[in-house]
Amino acid sequence: MVNRLQSWVFILIALITMGWGMVPIVRFAFGLDKQLTGSYIWSVSFIIGGLMCGLTAMLMMVRKQPLIKTYLGDSSQANDTQTAAKLHATGLLIFTGVPLMNFLVCYFLWLRTRGQSEYLDYQGREAICFQISIYLYLLMCLFMAYIIIGAFVVPLILLFHLLATLSAIFSTLNGKLFRYPANIEIIKRTPR
Repeated sequence: MVNRLQSWVFILIALITMGWGMVPIVRFAFGLDKQLTGSYIWSVSFIIGGLMCGLTAMLMMVRKQPLIKTYLGDSSQANDTQTAAKLHATGLLIFTGVPLMNFLVCYFLWLRTRGQSEYLDYQGREAICFQISIYLYLLMCLFMAYIIIGAFVVPLILLFHLLATLSAIFSTLNGKLFRYPANIEIIKRTPR
């Protein structure tokens, strides 16, 4: 109970600080403000703080999940491939602009379906590790944004995320195991 409360506190802090940092950037991007109000450094700093809190929450939530010893095994392969494709498709929620939505939806979908088959458990762990890896890469880019280099790399990481996620969706719809490129193995996800 305490670990769950701690992770939700970190998520709440992450949402508030990332939202606070993104408001001036979004207002400027949509033309509501003629110039970027506040400081660029303050906005980037709030987003970095939010990402760090969000990553802490993600790691706390994922690390406490035990390995499943036996699976129900009563679901069909076609249903498993569609559910696995949905797990990977949740990664596209990063483009909605709502912080951590892609991870949270993927995490809860994985928790709900992971006991059905080893294939779903593996694909869910793979998708979650990829979401956390992307947030780590974005965090590194934001640290480099202080010297402007990271601002140019963020769109490349988002393009990589889009292409890898689409590839994962199509691969799992064909019933194949998919491993994301440049994925950090945060939780054990090797099939037996």
